[in-house]
Amino acid sequence: MNGEPTEALDAMDQGYLRLDEFLVVRCYNRAYRELLEIEDGRFVGRPYSELIQFLLKRGEFIEAEDHEKFLAERMLALQNQNSIHFERVRPNGTVLRISAVPLPSGGYVYTYLDITRENHALEEVKRHAKATVVAMANFAEHRDTDTGVHVLRVARLVEQTARQLKRRGHFPATVDETFIGHVATASILHDVGKISTPDRILLKAGPLSDDEREVIKLHSAVGAQLLQQAHMMMGESAYLQLGAEIALTHHEWFDGNGYPSGIAGEDIPLAGRICAIADVFDALTSRRPYKGPWTTEQAVAQIRQQSGSQFDPVIVDAFAAVIREREIVSLVQWDDSMSVGNQHIDEQHQILIDTINQLASAESQNDRPVVSMIIDELVSYAAFHFQYEERLIELGGYPELDKHRSIHQSFVKWIAKVREEFLYRRRAQFGEHILSFLRDWLRDHILGDDQRYRPYIGN
Repeated sequence: MNGEPTEALDAMDQGYLRLDEFLVVRCYNRAYRELLEIEDGRFVGRPYSELIQFLLKRGEFIEAEDHEKFLAERMLALQNQNSIHFERVRPNGTVLRISAVPLPSGGYVYTYLDITRENHALEEVKRHAKATVVAMANFAEHRDTDTGVHVLRVARLVEQTARQLKRRGHFPATVDETFIGHVATASILHDVGKISTPDRILLKAGPLSDDEREVIKLHSAVGAQLLQQAHMMMGESAYLQLGAEIALTHHEWFDGNGYPSGIAGEDIPLAGRICAIADVFDALTSRRPYKGPWTTEQAVAQIRQQSGSQFDPVIVDAFAAVIREREIVSLVQWDDSMSVGNQHIDEQHQILIDTINQLASAESQNDRPVVSMIIDELVSYAAFHFQYEERLIELGGYPELDKHRSIHQSFVKWIAKVREEFLYRRRAQFGEHILSFLRDWLRDHILGDDQRYRPYIGN
């Protein structure tokens, strides 16, 4: 290794690579060879660019679409003597933390640390926290919605709207990456106080009386109190603190005519103002005991009409941009031939189609956080829809129920496996073949498998 203390370097757990002032590889240790699967000494004495080209051709840099551009940018950073610190996921799923530090005498020292276990553990903590929050929310929400995925859709729309505000430079003192992550999780708990609302009011099909309306308004303060208590017990929890804030204020109006406090404008916390729009949009486009679902166009028009009165105009504009962006791609389009003759099943199929189309739109924009959130929605909603459908056709005496249930179970297992691969291998993108499979499976299932049970269900 050209004078390097070989034994000491090979004893290191971290991968080690040294370049000289001409960016020629002088040495690398055992850990580097094992982490990158490089043959012993093969690239010593050769330009670093050759090593990068070798790794590119091998498919090592899954994020690099343009190899020449990737190589040029990497070499320019080194020539400019920039320090480089980043994380990278290898095709085999290994997560590496990499640092490249320029030496005073010229050249560079690279270090590589395998953080796969730590990364997976952190992902598990995040997922368990999210699952716990969703469970808390669904204790309250399950009586008020027939999907249980309302809170996940609201969280995604909150995240997308907050990110759109950041792109546009609005509220720079508040909206950063930390806020975006916390406000999305916190918004899941926006209606947790409904757990205290009686069924006779929450599930009432007709208009509420004045007294009933006052009772349902109490859920804001109840939810805030529950979450504030949980926040105090945990010590410091950013998402619980924001959750309490959202629960209390997401029914306030920008003009001061909301509840429970009648505050207005920027006195309403930003998190509450964002969640207010996301919550109303999803409520309008979902079936409720007292109404059918609105179209996206109708719901957006209603929110625009309320801009400046119920909603913050700046946030309305950002929200509208999000809705436009998420309809860029359409893999499957609903038509009357897909109907199975049952209104609820047809609506659920339309939601599945819309979810897959939004997944494709997020994929086309390489929006990994949103793709991850949509996968969670798809897993949850598919499970709900399949259970609902199976109960219905079982009551109708469908003779191929077991076969139909097996098809459903296979799909749930497949999409859950795809989610695990996406999360833990940290794929840069979801993959065209996966989107094509989703499109074809959904279209074939609705037009084929589901049409066979049509005589056994009613509307």
